[in-house]
Amino acid sequence: MTVVQIIIIAAVLFILYRFLLNTIGVKQFGIWSLVLSTTSVTSIAQFGLSGSVVIFVSKYHARGEKNNVAAVIQTAAISVAVFIGIILLISYPVIKWILSLVIAEESIHLAILILPYALIAFWITAVTSTLQSGLDGLQRIDLSSILLMGGAIFHLALCFLIVPKYQLLGLAYATIAKNVFVFIFIWLFLKKRLPLPVFPNRWDKNIFQEIFRYGLRFQVISVAQMLYDPVTKMLISKFGGLATVGFYEMASKLILQARSLMVSANRVLVPTYAEFKEKLPREINNLYLTSYRLIFYLSVPLFTLLIILMPIISEAWIGHYEGVFVVFGILLAVGWLLNLLNAPSYYAYCGIGDLKWNVIGNITIAVLNAGLGILLGSLFGGIGVMFAFVAALTFGSSIFCVSYHRKYKISFREVIPSASKGLVIICLSLLLVFFLLPPGISRPVFPVGILLIGVAVSAILITMWLHPMRKQLFGWIKNDLFLNRKTKYQGG
Repeated sequence: MTVVQIIIIAAVLFILYRFLLNTIGVKQFGIWSLVLSTTSVTSIAQFGLSGSVVIFVSKYHARGEKNNVAAVIQTAAISVAVFIGIILLISYPVIKWILSLVIAEESIHLAILILPYALIAFWITAVTSTLQSGLDGLQRIDLSSILLMGGAIFHLALCFLIVPKYQLLGLAYATIAKNVFVFIFIWLFLKKRLPLPVFPNRWDKNIFQEIFRYGLRFQVISVAQMLYDPVTKMLISKFGGLATVGFYEMASKLILQARSLMVSANRVLVPTYAEFKEKLPREINNLYLTSYRLIFYLSVPLFTLLIILMPIISEAWIGHYEGVFVVFGILLAVGWLLNLLNAPSYYAYCGIGDLKWNVIGNITIAVLNAGLGILLGSLFGGIGVMFAFVAALTFGSSIFCVSYHRKYKISFREVIPSASKGLVIICLSLLLVFFLLPPGISRPVFPVGILLIGVAVSAILITMWLHPMRKQLFGWIKNDLFLNRKTKYQGG
């Protein structure tokens, strides 16, 4: 369901962004993106409570204590609503001031106009994410995925109806309506399964202390990660302009959707690492290496194809070849691929309960992104900011993997698995060919470009098919879908 959700939402975003570019233009779209990103900084007031909800709902649900499950969800939702609400009210003048520094004078009035709507939309999203964590804790991720997909489609329909008339304000109205839609249906789904009132009204001091203490452990990491996007967008706006922010937003959404397909497979291993730590500590390294080899096998060709197809994506999504979008997409693909290859060590640390290097790595990314962004942005404009972000992301993420390999005595030769060396050679060769081609020849308007892209895709798919990991992966899927189900039916 997570994979389906990612694919559906990616398709919706593709249609929505193309529509918004044609309706309100890239500058107004950049304003909306920048304002939303700036307001998201206030999520620091969540104190990691959404993450705590998953853990404690799961614990009480397993014990059959439905009243405590309901108390956890209500306490967390009320706490987040109050904390975020207070922070938003306090930060409103500060956000206005920040926006005035990074948005051109002729456009600042639009940013100030939509800021209250963006704050309301974010407040609803923050509370909704807490309820969504409750669904996840009840092991109903399928329902959560369905609601998020439904919300995305509902949002798209509303934008088609009201954005042509109300322009940027219409986008704000549609976003608030979508958030309310998702909130109501998640609450109804929870209410059907738990003893919940019409609206959250129970706040339990003891439960709050319990989930608050646990949530603080992850808050530092969340704060650092939360700063990546708004800082990058503000610096791009300052040194590159609002149109550049709009193209960055589109390229970032594209790459992050692809990344989320891969990273979701690692995230679910966190409880497995925790179980191995207690029962099979000697098998942790084998689990890590298997996870790493799989993510390497899937990610390297996927991001290689994204880089090669970026000109086609530009033509299809924007309507023409947009050099800024293509360059940003390529740089982000490189940065997030290298980050993704460090995800197995990151989630292994989470499962083991050792968050030291995760904290150091994320703080490093945040600090380097801001410092290098200002330096390179002042020298090279928006593209300099982009290089700074990719450099910070690459260096900071490597801390997870390097520290993990050193701590658990795993050879650094495993960074490029021996079985995947042929795959790496094929991907690097294809990228080299495309970068050496004359500018524009790889675009789909050129027949030779279509031919070359077809050859590249075929070469990668054939190499993946012949890879030993393909057989292993198919074996896992077959076992999960058929053998385990058969065992269950037989009472095993």
